[in-house]
Formats: sequence, C-alpha cells, structure tokens
Amino acid sequence: MMMTMFKEMMREERKKMMEMFFKHFAGSGQNSATNEVTSVPNMMSVLSNRIEKFVFDPDMDMCFTRWYTRYKEVFVEDAKSLSESARVRLLCEKLDSNSFEKYQRHLLPKEVTSIGFDETVETLKQLFDVKASEFTTRYQCLKLEKSDSEDYHTYTGRVNEFCEGAKIHELDCDGIKCLLWIFGLKS
Repeated sequence: MMMTMFKEMMREERKKMMEMFFKHFAGSGQNSATNEVTSVPNMMSVLSNRIEKFVFDPDMDMCFTRWYTRYKEVFVEDAKSLSESARVRLLCEKLDSNSFEKYQRHLLPKEVTSIGFDETVETLKQLFDVKASEFTTRYQCLKLEKSDSEDYHTYTGRVNEFCEGAKIHELDCDGIKCLLWIFGLKS
C-alpha cells in the first residue's frame, strides 16, 4: 500500500518535471526543427541526471535487474520520445566503466549502438545478474531470519522480495515437501 502510494507520487513528480521541461522548450520561440535538435541532448542530460551509475556488485546483491527496476520508468516512460538508439546510449552511459567494457566485449563484432533497447536490457541482465538455480533461491528463502537490528516492516519486505524471486507461489505440494526435506537435513 505504502509502496504503491510512493510509486504514484514519483510518477506524478516525473510527469510534472517532463511537462515543465517541454513547456520551457515550446515557449522558447525557436522554430520546431531547431527545437527538436536542441531538445534531444538536453532531454538526455535531464534524464541522465536522474539515474545513478550502475556498478555490478554481486556481494552486495547489486545486480542489473534490481538497478533497472528502480529506473525502468525513466527509460520506458520519460524517455519514450527519444529514439531507440538514444535510449540505448542513455542506458550505456549509466554503466560504470567495467560493466560497459564487459558488455562491449560481449557484443563484438557488433557495435553497442546497433543493438535495440530491449535486447540491450536482456543482455545486461544475462551479464550482470546473480545466477542461482531456482532450487537454491527457494532454499535460501527458507533460511531467511530476522536480524535484531531489522524492524518488522523491513523484514516483511525482505520476505516478500525473496518469495517473489524464488517463485514460491509456483510450488506444488511435492515441491514444498522436497524443500522441507532438504531444509531438515542439518548435518
């Protein structure tokens, strides 16, 4: 409930910011051709300033999917007036040097700009997401414990996140029995 309200507030703020941005350029008195040419770089700059750099850190559970989920609305909604190649450039600009180099090498002999936005996102997920089997993820879900320093809301959020990631809702009766059987082997 609270998260939904927060997301809605953020969406409204983004919408207001983009409206102000476009009104500024529409009212500048320039012809529309000049307006288009100057608005794309400026729009990319405005959007870029709203997005943190992605730094892959598997030890801290900073994977691409988690980072992209946070900024997806910026890329998909706020940047929808940009061309696909401009959105790819914006995304690649927000990768740290090591991540960008790894991505660029992975694509060779293709150029980064020759790949579409959706394909770029999928490739980055393959390269920079922590890979664990579904079983391992589900097993780790069963091992969750509340730390003393953690409040109940934070713990509940962590449980929700782990259960969704582990796709617990897809388990059938035999799957649950198997997990409990393995979990019970403590030696």
